[in-house]
Amino acid sequence: MIDLKNFLDDLESSLPAPGGGSAAALVGAVSASLGLMVSRLTEGKKGYEDQQNEIGKIIKEMIEVKDMLLKGIEEDTDAFNGITAARKLPKSSDEEKKIRKEKLEEAMKEAIRSPWKIALNCQRSMRLNRRLLEIGNKNASSDAAAGAIMAKAAADSVLLNVRINLKYLKKDSYNEDQQLKVAIFSQDCDAILKESLKVFNRLMEPEGGK
Repeated sequence: MIDLKNFLDDLESSLPAPGGGSAAALVGAVSASLGLMVSRLTEGKKGYEDQQNEIGKIIKEMIEVKDMLLKGIEEDTDAFNGITAARKLPKSSDEEKKIRKEKLEEAMKEAIRSPWKIALNCQRSMRLNRRLLEIGNKNASSDAAAGAIMAKAAADSVLLNVRINLKYLKKDSYNEDQQLKVAIFSQDCDAILKESLKVFNRLMEPEGGK
């Protein structure tokens, strides 16, 4: 389990990792925890009887999302350290240069896969928090909205790692596919957040309308 103080101490130090990816995973886990709070404030509550089955499913999925994001904190650091290790490989001969180049490209791609796992789980948190705005305890709607906002910020942040690592890879079909994937994924997240805030703003209207 992560020690928050030690993590923040490392984050603010001159160590190259943990960095933005791990920080994004932590924020994503916080967003999931907010969703869990809203879910548990809805669980068993009078007036929400029809939502209990779905709330139970949301709790189960949100726990999974939170746990995967917490794992992502260390996984992203490990992925970055893999790049550092590959860069330290010897390059005295042509054969060593070839091996180093292959290992570095492999490490770069791993450092792209890790942020994607974090981003996808942040998007799951966004979707679940959005649904909680619709069916969850209305008194905790601001927490569900905050969870959606945090998850969006975390997803945006961690995708910066994907983009910067792509910069150091050759411009081939893999690179192009990743760039397109980032663009489409970002648009999807924008839409989810827009929908979430639309629901929240509607909930904030005075009862009985204007």
